[in-house]
Amino acid sequence: MNWCEANGMALRYEVREGDGPTLVLIHEMGGSLESWDAVCAALPDFRLLRYDTRCAGLSQKIVGAVSVDEHVDDLRALLDVLGIEGPLALAGVAVGAAIAIRFASRHPQRVGHLVGLAPACGVAAAAREGALQRAALIRREGLVDTVAQLLEKTWPAPLRSDPQRYATFRLRWQAGDPQGFAAIFAMLADMDLEADLPRLPRRTLLVAGEYDGLRPPAEIDRLAGFNRDIEALHVASGHFMSVQSPRLVATLLRGFIRDDAGGAELYRAFMADPAHRLGASGHAA
Repeated sequence: MNWCEANGMALRYEVREGDGPTLVLIHEMGGSLESWDAVCAALPDFRLLRYDTRCAGLSQKIVGAVSVDEHVDDLRALLDVLGIEGPLALAGVAVGAAIAIRFASRHPQRVGHLVGLAPACGVAAAAREGALQRAALIRREGLVDTVAQLLEKTWPAPLRSDPQRYATFRLRWQAGDPQGFAAIFAMLADMDLEADLPRLPRRTLLVAGEYDGLRPPAEIDRLAGFNRDIEALHVASGHFMSVQSPRLVATLLRGFIRDDAGGAELYRAFMADPAHRLGASGHAA
């Protein structure tokens, strides 16, 4: 792992050399580059960049507000510092997908492929006040209660048959930075990426988890409807697919990025086998 200063922030990152275009992996709220460990292990030949976003993992923490455009500027500056040019492939989970979507909208010449897993594109008007209240609660009382409530929606019982995997994720979230979590909740309350969706690259895939109670398939289908070139897929996973279903995600990325003509078809063939939807252990494969 390495650190560099990009856009005035100390960011931790990892670059792994390999074939093809650089695949940039952006983790979820409260996550870190380790959220992609199992996915990266299943893509040994890919050229990869993953990093901790500001206020997450071992990157620089913040006090106060943050915007999705600041996250985009961080990524742009990181790519420039590392001398990585396009066309890139971007993949993000939840808030990480939001960063990928805004980056691709602002820098279309740098992005050839985009995969958004349970993308966060904003908060419905009726829920915005609740998101702001949640941010205030986290600042006052920390993360324990919020983590427990969110995991009921994002990592439900059918996906918990690997107790150690679930416990590790829960405790890592619980050990996160409350200020950073609160800033992200407030960011989501003010964010609206619907106008960005029509500007995404032709090779864009939005993925919904059938067990995701926070951002269910109907919402992902609605977002895909803003651009006829966006494909929406439903998979037997939850909200945090890179951790819950790493083999599935790795197969999706390999097919979609490496085979322009048949990536989605390769993925559908993979998903058509029931053994690849819910593994024998009961958790998503």
